[in-house]
Amino acid sequence: MSKLGFMKNSLMAILIVLLIGLNSFLLSANSANVNSTKDSTNISAGINHGPYLVNMTDSSVQIVWTTSVPCLSWVEIAPDDGSHFYASERKKYFDSPYGQKRIGKFHCIKVDGLKPGTKYRYRIFSTEVLYSKYPQYHYGKTFSSKVYKANPLYFKTYSPNAESVRFVMINDMHQDNERISKLLSPAIGKVDFILLNGDMMNHIPCEDKIFEAFLDTVVKLTESSIPIVFARGNHETRGDSSESFMKFFPTPTMKPYFSFKVGKTLFVVLDSGEDKPDSDIEYSGRADFDKFRSDEALWLSSLIESEEFKTAKNRILICHIPPAWGQWHGSLHFRKLFSPMLTKENFNLILSGHLHGEYMLFEPGKSGIGIPNVMNCNSEAADAEVSGEKINITFRNINADTVRTVSF
Repeated sequence: MSKLGFMKNSLMAILIVLLIGLNSFLLSANSANVNSTKDSTNISAGINHGPYLVNMTDSSVQIVWTTSVPCLSWVEIAPDDGSHFYASERKKYFDSPYGQKRIGKFHCIKVDGLKPGTKYRYRIFSTEVLYSKYPQYHYGKTFSSKVYKANPLYFKTYSPNAESVRFVMINDMHQDNERISKLLSPAIGKVDFILLNGDMMNHIPCEDKIFEAFLDTVVKLTESSIPIVFARGNHETRGDSSESFMKFFPTPTMKPYFSFKVGKTLFVVLDSGEDKPDSDIEYSGRADFDKFRSDEALWLSSLIESEEFKTAKNRILICHIPPAWGQWHGSLHFRKLFSPMLTKENFNLILSGHLHGEYMLFEPGKSGIGIPNVMNCNSEAADAEVSGEKINITFRNINADTVRTVSF
């Protein structure tokens, strides 16, 4: 090796050592097993949001969290069999769709190969990447959900044989975290999933706003252990970071319209898009929702012909803007495309929000929609149970008082 080459390698090695030493100094106040910490200069390093559960099935789930610094992350899973989490080395799952483990601040890891209707314990880990320039990678602290004295997090996969399904729905919270907490708290520990039926925020100016507006509150309430289902509202289509929405709430179709099955009930989530014409000045020339709804209608027509759809005992449609309501362009276009498919032969019920005010029930036949369309207001939570072929919904206010019950 030439003298010049030797000197370059030596300088690079010294630089790496200095970087590692500087980072160790900045993070000296941090322990390796905390969610997030701050030093005296208010610089934080660690897990700053999450984890939360999305896209649950009877054999898989996706676990999402973020870190304040670039990290390589993984999930460890253990069965709920009474053994200590550290009784043996647990299986690790990484975000490595193309054969390489991803490095970044956003972490979405799919855990699959699970047993139906089974409770699992899990822990998340993120190791800080101090230096990453191929072929050299240098790592710092490891952050995690609490792993020693605290209990691990958990989830339970859906059971395809379950005779009943319970969930709670809220909508149109528009960043009111206090109301979110009061409405969801009574349902925690009693439901299979939480349904957020759109307009949980005003718009999405940046990705962190998603957590600030509602998601941090939901994660805290659920203790990272109840799956979240999100039906996009028209306000989630707005803002500079609105296109990031799907990253935070991945779906089986990789679109904001999708289906999932819990027990013998099939849930179909549709996205009604924006409510005004695409040419409206509010959208600054970027809206293309007529095409979006047309593509979505083709998807639904294909789903209706599927074996999964035909064999489901119950089918519940979820859509932020009520299909049976409205004379604005978005509603009119939606009905034109979808009303032929929204029949009693295809669906039992539609669950919607959007109108903010009082609860409304649109009886079958309203505006050409052949099934009942429930519109939940933004001051109530809808506790729903599907048992056999019966759907019961109890609506309660922020004081946990029952306001009404309906059955279908």
